[in-house]
Amino acid sequence: MSAVTDQSAMIFADDDDTDQLYFRQRSEWHAHRAAIADDGSTRTLHERFAALYAQRAVSPSST
Repeated sequence: MSAVTDQSAMIFADDDDTDQLYFRQRSEWHAHRAAIADDGSTRTLHERFAALYAQRAVSPSST
């Protein structure tokens, strides 16, 4: 590897953890919005997004 590639690998090493945290937070936010939704269509929409973000948070490659 070149010095630039080595440096890039170090800089982006924590991206997966950062992405997983972001996806978990988004999932929780959508789950909360679903819980307080006034109508069924809004609730369903937020439940679907919560499930999608939760799946992305646990997938091996989040990006």
